[in-house]
Amino acid sequence: MFNIISKIFIVIGILSALSITIDILKHPQKEMPIMNLVWPINGLWAGIFGVWAYFTIGKYRKMDMSGMDMSNMKMDDMKDMDMSNMKMDDNKYSSFWQGVVADTLHCGAGCSLADLIGPWLFLVFPFTIFNNYTFGEWTLDYFLALLTGVTFQYAAISPMMNEKGVKVWLRALKIDFLSLSSWQIGMYGWMALVIFVWFGRLSPTTPEFWFMMQIAMCCGFITAYPVNWWLVKVGIKMGM
Repeated sequence: MFNIISKIFIVIGILSALSITIDILKHPQKEMPIMNLVWPINGLWAGIFGVWAYFTIGKYRKMDMSGMDMSNMKMDDMKDMDMSNMKMDDNKYSSFWQGVVADTLHCGAGCSLADLIGPWLFLVFPFTIFNNYTFGEWTLDYFLALLTGVTFQYAAISPMMNEKGVKVWLRALKIDFLSLSSWQIGMYGWMALVIFVWFGRLSPTTPEFWFMMQIAMCCGFITAYPVNWWLVKVGIKMGM
């Protein structure tokens, strides 16, 4: 029964990611292209919730500023700017919590991608920490998540800052470190119960492993959401 339930939820995740991908191919997000990857990746673990989040929060634009070059624009110029041609969409992020959901899922996509790759790498190159394979795998997954998460964050903030290079990478690391770490804490908390209390180590070649990882990602979202809320509220992280 566990195997059947696992397969059902995996199929739901794949179908959810495909439905989001199909819509993105028709309506790509041009303001922040990295979100074209973020939403389908999250659909793999979030399933129906991921589809709901994309179509109610992620798909629509708050402001369409396409075609406008703001790179050399000063604050005084922005005050006098003609806003008549800008398209406003009240359905996008009408509440603060919706923007935080998008921010949290942006972080989660980097973690999810790392946790898709990490188990297969560890299967080929296993190692122990404190004589424990699980701690070794978690260490590998964490650093992969940090790498992919910071890369995703760089891709998001570089167009906003109109800059590239080391300065932006360091800012991306500062922004994503707490967010990503809080996500991994929730994920590892769930997987600790799976491994040390209920089932033992599961192989990534089994559907049960990936079903447990889907739930682990949900736990990661729960622990990362309040951290992202705080990061946006105090201005460390740019709200989406």
